[in-house]
Amino acid sequence: MTRKKRLCLLLAVLTLLALSACGARSKPVLATTGMEPTLNLTLPDTITLPDKGRDTVYKCYVDKAYSMALAAALLDMDADTMQTQLAGRLSYDAQTGYIQYYTPTEELTPGDLSEFPTDAQLEQIVRERLKKGAPELADTSRIVFSSATYSATYETNVSSKTVDVTPEINGRMVYGKYHISVSFDKDGNVTALTQQYAPLKEGGTKTVRLADAKTVQARLDAHEFSANIAQQLTDCTITGFEQAYYMNAGFNAEGDYALYPFYVLHGQGTAADGSVQAFEVLVYALAG
Repeated sequence: MTRKKRLCLLLAVLTLLALSACGARSKPVLATTGMEPTLNLTLPDTITLPDKGRDTVYKCYVDKAYSMALAAALLDMDADTMQTQLAGRLSYDAQTGYIQYYTPTEELTPGDLSEFPTDAQLEQIVRERLKKGAPELADTSRIVFSSATYSATYETNVSSKTVDVTPEINGRMVYGKYHISVSFDKDGNVTALTQQYAPLKEGGTKTVRLADAKTVQARLDAHEFSANIAQQLTDCTITGFEQAYYMNAGFNAEGDYALYPFYVLHGQGTAADGSVQAFEVLVYALAG
């Protein structure tokens, strides 16, 4: 699976994962998609989990000034002007620090996709704006593109083109409430912003013990995972894994948001039409 295609699949479950944890809790509870009971998975001997068996939990915190400055940079205006000109369309959640901005659908003018800035142009714009508002995100975030259309085709009646930004921690993907989406019209103006991101807390880390292969297998046997799968598959095998993080949707027991380590297991199975389809499952990586 290509990196871009894989990111598109990952983004499909971000919303579900974001809804899986709310209120105060000490660890995340991954959302399910309904396909988990159909998957019977075995961790192969060819996969070796981290030798050290330990990882880091990171904490985040709410900082209104930071969030407003980042949103202003992405919208290409200063914070005071943003709050004045966009009043009624810009919302700030004081509990989470998240920001939402939108342009009503009736004000959008659809066009052909060819009329919009290219992916490369929009990526450059977003990364340059990130350098102003959150320099730590500018060069390390993963970016993927999508379009909102009014027709069944991808190329015509496009209302907006969206840049989905997923910050990384130590080069790893972060799921859950750790995501930024910026939508543009064909003239390059921002039409929507979803900013679900909170800065890392300096010194806010702790070392935790990771689950061993036996524990991970027990979670697979109990279907305690979230499956990123479009259809029911048979003869499923796990072919690889990567370490990632999950961002709580609510505060943890210590009063801060937390990013917890977990595993993304990659695999493939056979669809009803006989084709081989890739899938991913997300498994909580902490011991206990």
